[in-house]
Amino acid sequence: MKMPESFIKRIQPDPDGLDFDGLRKEGIRLAQEASGDVWTDYNLHDPGVTLLEAICYALTDLVYRTGFSVADYLSSEERKLDFKQQALYRPDEIFPCRPVTVDDYRRLILNAIHDADNVWIRSQAAQAGDLPGLYDIYVLLGERETSQYREAVGNRIPSEVARIYSANRNLCEDLSKVVVVGRIPYSVCGEIEIEGRKNPADILAEVYSKCAQYLSPKVSIQSHWDMYKNGMGLEDILSGTYTEYGYIPQDQLHPWCAHFSIPELTGIIDRVDGVRNVIGLSFVDSQGHATDTIDLGNKEPFLHAACLQFPASDEELGITLYKNGKTYSLMFRDVETEYNRMDYRHQALRRQKQGFDWIEAMLPKGAYRNLADYYSIQNHFPDVYGLNAFGVPHSAPPERKAQAMQLKAYLLFFEQIMANFLQNLEDIPKLFSVDEQLRRSYFHQRLRNDVIPRVEEVYQGDVEQIDKEVGALLASHDRFSDRRNRVLDYLLAINGEKLSQASLHQFASEDAVFEEERMQNKIAFLKDIVALNKNRAAAFDYLEASGSNTGSYGLKNRLTLLLGLNSVTREPLAEDAAESSKSRAAMHIVEHVLLRPSGASAYNTKIPDNFYSFRISIIFPSGPQRFANSEFRKLAEETVRMNCPAHIHADLFWLDAEQTHRFDTVHEAWLERKRAAEPNGGELDAAAEPLIRFLLDARELRNQ
Repeated sequence: MKMPESFIKRIQPDPDGLDFDGLRKEGIRLAQEASGDVWTDYNLHDPGVTLLEAICYALTDLVYRTGFSVADYLSSEERKLDFKQQALYRPDEIFPCRPVTVDDYRRLILNAIHDADNVWIRSQAAQAGDLPGLYDIYVLLGERETSQYREAVGNRIPSEVARIYSANRNLCEDLSKVVVVGRIPYSVCGEIEIEGRKNPADILAEVYSKCAQYLSPKVSIQSHWDMYKNGMGLEDILSGTYTEYGYIPQDQLHPWCAHFSIPELTGIIDRVDGVRNVIGLSFVDSQGHATDTIDLGNKEPFLHAACLQFPASDEELGITLYKNGKTYSLMFRDVETEYNRMDYRHQALRRQKQGFDWIEAMLPKGAYRNLADYYSIQNHFPDVYGLNAFGVPHSAPPERKAQAMQLKAYLLFFEQIMANFLQNLEDIPKLFSVDEQLRRSYFHQRLRNDVIPRVEEVYQGDVEQIDKEVGALLASHDRFSDRRNRVLDYLLAINGEKLSQASLHQFASEDAVFEEERMQNKIAFLKDIVALNKNRAAAFDYLEASGSNTGSYGLKNRLTLLLGLNSVTREPLAEDAAESSKSRAAMHIVEHVLLRPSGASAYNTKIPDNFYSFRISIIFPSGPQRFANSEFRKLAEETVRMNCPAHIHADLFWLDAEQTHRFDTVHEAWLERKRAAEPNGGELDAAAEPLIRFLLDARELRNQ
């Protein structure tokens, strides 16, 4: 066994030479180079060495203050970090994403609808002759609810699921139908030998629970905190769509099943605590026919599901328990009570929101260091120098007092720089922030008598005037736009993003205007980076009750920032084409799949076969000066291609004033019908067909 060291390790020199000895040696070397043969006395009593040592000592304090943790530099006096201001986001904010896969949507619906035991989603792309991008959703309700309750819930389930899907829909995808799955009940009969001291009623209740789970598996939800305690990382727990009621593991998303067998069920029941042997089991359908297998193959997939017919009386307890040749006579009420207790525990977990307060303890916490607190080196000089608070004795001659003030003024150059360095450390949270009002990247301190003894006597003018002059001097060397943009680029990079926008420089009227717009675009991107990343493929919610705002398109919001359009506002819809010719920068996205016929009859317009599937039209007006530039149009098309989901084909249209007016008219009319609480299929199709004709005509005109 290695014995602990019984001595204090010697402090090693700083490898960068920033310790006191290293700084002092470097200072002596530089003094020798500068003075040559003029100054040869480097003893400790030399005033030059005294000045050097005082400055070296102060520099070591500055070096020490650069070695704290990042959290300390960002901490406020209340020992808190303003994460949003620094463009930093909690794991539960930044990790979850919008539903992308079928399983993501299943989790989302199961999380929101507690009456559902399971949810299945089928893409119509897998069905011959159907339109890709459309989905059928099948919802299985709880097996023990009354028929009246299931009917009442079933009537509202389709509209609830439709609202959930519409609010989380992705580009070029839509909901075809929502179906409440019908249940086909089966009883289970047989004999089971038990052992041990466990209550027979509890054993039978658990057997029935296993039978119910086998025929109609319920989705189990785990606590996020429990998953983390068991070793699962936050990036995995919070991966995919956010489920506020708990974590749904992948193995709990049970597929729809059509085949069941007694041997499989026997293997499951054998593992129940207290069960010794399964003598014989069979499924019994509603007609009283016993069978060893269930096959729903003759049923249309997903429309029906098998379920357990739980007994309703003592006579319906189809499973007999016996032990040592003795048959147990059980009361149905005892079995039901235990069965309900197990079911309640499962349901309670699904209805209890899982907060993320425990993540708060994992977030970085800093110690406020008061980094700007500067202690003047003049306080460390011997009293004979007359620099500290005691100053020069009143009895000293005027020449001696003047010399002390001259030395104080000489040292002020060094002290102002060191104090400014500390102020820059203190203001790191300002520099590395999304503060839109920030207009400088260098910061300075106002040095008064409370910091440097009697320093105000050196100033020519009052303290405020000197402060303004120091600020103006720093500003003359402050390449603010360059430094601020590099800081914002860093904040974007730690979030995995890049927003150079250098290509937009050629379209700006002035360099200063471009730099300002570029900074504001980056700040806007950082402030909304969670939504921009999470919703990059998001489509607008046409069931939203907030009017005709279509700004919830994730792609639209992203393109607006990338193309620098956020500073150009859209004017109200004009009454005539002349008014419409005013510069407007309204970008619209039209998903072709939403224009498909809702009724059985087709449109009178001849529509290409590939018109609906994974296609969008992006509409730009050609009025604004930037939009009329051919090079900007090329840039816009390239930006769309880079940011549009790879499986979606985007058509770009640049409309003149008259075309813009026509588009606004037909688009607003269709959108009004689409957003109706209960849209009429015929009226919706009548509004969609003119919009389709407009897009087809615009494409033909563009290709000429």
